[in-house]
Amino acid sequence: MPKTFTIKDFFERFPDDDACLDHLMEVRYGHKLKCPKCGKEGRFSRLSRMPAYACAWCGHHIHPMQGTPFERSHTPLQKWFYAMYLFTTTRNGISAKELQRQLGVTYKTAWRIGHEIRKYMAWVDGDAPRGGKPIVESDKAYIGGKDKMGEDDKTVVLGIVERKGEVITRVLPDRRATTVIPHILENV
Repeated sequence: MPKTFTIKDFFERFPDDDACLDHLMEVRYGHKLKCPKCGKEGRFSRLSRMPAYACAWCGHHIHPMQGTPFERSHTPLQKWFYAMYLFTTTRNGISAKELQRQLGVTYKTAWRIGHEIRKYMAWVDGDAPRGGKPIVESDKAYIGGKDKMGEDDKTVVLGIVERKGEVITRVLPDRRATTVIPHILENV
């Protein structure tokens, strides 16, 4: 069983904004980045006055936060990373009010951080079609309604899962094949 990533582990891995920026650079560009300006590979050094890296050959700047929710944010990068940590370690999600308490920011800032993280998670998990060789299974469940067998007054939920992969769930208006099959074909 893999070791859980604790709060202590988080703050050892990301003690400050510089560590977060280094991680972002690594995740977005990897070890072997070619300079978009001069085309040479490799050597980028961290700039001290801005969250960017400069090519050792031509001085071109790479901004790892560009095109991310962090790009125009005045909130420290470590707080963003900690918010993402909280999102991934809590069972029932996290409210803006709880983010406000945990991060020590205003409610407006906490709401924006939560909104941006949720938006990105939805984009990553998204509705992109699945396919290829892996085995895909689907099933439907009836949720809510009266406490007895049968499907009256219950919500139909379709689940589609790729073995060792992602899960897609959809709430359907009914259980008819003409409703279920298009959702399966759209995602498999």
